[in-house]
Amino acid sequence: LPHYPDLKIGITTANLLKFMPVSLANAKKYVDFAVEHGLAWIELRDPMASLTLAECKEVAAYAKGRGIEVGYAVNVGVLDPNYWEVFSRAAANAVVFDGPRTIRTAGPGLEFATNEKKTAWTLDELAKIVETANRAGNYAKMLGLTYVIENGLEILKGDGVTSFGTTELFANLNANVGFQLDTGNFFAVSRVPAKTDAARALVEKLAPRMGYMHLKTATKDGKQGLALGENPLIFEVIFWQAVKHGKPYVAIELFAPDTLEQSYDNHKKSFAYLLEYY
Repeated sequence: LPHYPDLKIGITTANLLKFMPVSLANAKKYVDFAVEHGLAWIELRDPMASLTLAECKEVAAYAKGRGIEVGYAVNVGVLDPNYWEVFSRAAANAVVFDGPRTIRTAGPGLEFATNEKKTAWTLDELAKIVETANRAGNYAKMLGLTYVIENGLEILKGDGVTSFGTTELFANLNANVGFQLDTGNFFAVSRVPAKTDAARALVEKLAPRMGYMHLKTATKDGKQGLALGENPLIFEVIFWQAVKHGKPYVAIELFAPDTLEQSYDNHKKSFAYLLEYY
């Protein structure tokens, strides 16, 4: 970017999963997409760690040969029954890639998916998440990785007695667990949209432990943007924090449209927006 040359701009391949499900062949196509658009890296989203270690090694070699860095990410939630099964495969896969050296999961999982009215974790749930995530973070550290958790459906901050959110989670996690920031989730995915000032304060507090970010726009009506544009928490604030703390990896995340052609067009609009304003 003209004003932020230290940032490494890429995409999360979650943008393309609707049209190009994860596979060895499609993983190479994700890399090709990054090359074609002058990107520095991709977050390779493999929701349930279905790629084998051998396949990941092949993708890693292909990406390295094309000058693209890769971060590895899965979708499992920390409280999900299959968390350790998925995380164990994912950690082994993540080791082979050159890039942010992270392994990412979601924070909230089935406990939210099975209860549409749920907005926060209980004290018991928080304790279990912290125990599990700390173990995972310690294991990832041993492998030379940083385990990062993304903010999502949960409230920004609970009441500290019966409800707990992103703030309380990271206040209790150990130093081996990092923050995978999503710039739009505070406003368009969380079931209790955050106030801009509160989201900014948390981002500034957690920026030193950020592994990388999803650059996402939340629209004025509280939806995920199809292309990047103005976000409630302005990108300048987030970019400055990323540069200040040496956290250069930025993955553009876009809500999937109806067709692959529209997806490509929305990516081009997003690239143009960033180059014009940043």
